[in-house]
Amino acid sequence: MIEFLRRIAFKIVKKESFLGKIADRLLTKEIILYLVFGFLTTAVNLAVFFLCNRAFRAAGWEGALGSLFVKNGWTKAAELFSAKGSEYLDSTFIAWLVAVIFAFVTNKLFVFESKSWAPKTASKEFAGFMGARIFSLFVELAGMFLLVTICGFGELISKIFVGIIVIVINYLLSKLIVFKKKKPREETEEKE
Repeated sequence: MIEFLRRIAFKIVKKESFLGKIADRLLTKEIILYLVFGFLTTAVNLAVFFLCNRAFRAAGWEGALGSLFVKNGWTKAAELFSAKGSEYLDSTFIAWLVAVIFAFVTNKLFVFESKSWAPKTASKEFAGFMGARIFSLFVELAGMFLLVTICGFGELISKIFVGIIVIVINYLLSKLIVFKKKKPREETEEKE
């Protein structure tokens, strides 16, 4: 599949051209697999978001955040959510959690090919992965709040736009921090 995509790209642009050199760097197995599994992770995220949002609305749930503001008497914050509710933020969190678990397994096994399930390795990777994803969760929640509550954009289009930004952030954090390739010396020490 990867070679097929590369052949198509290099039929469109010459490999020696400026665009060909960019395509050569971007059309790697790792990046293509990340995009495929990123697409699947996004699909999982959107499906869970959609289902939760529908279920919360059907149940009359106004959202944990809005309820918290009302309960604590934070009138200004409660007014901000009164017209819209905050169930979309709850749906975003639940969708994020399911998608992160899916993404960890697929990224570990298929994208970055980190095959070790030794407790020390797997727990370190999972902790790093969760830390990176928690950062991107805050980016996602802030983006959703900004686009939906402040700017008044639709929830689904906001979710897709914010999702694109999150995919780029997650790739960079996974590549550079979580699943970075070990030096031969580190691999030897880990086996001992």
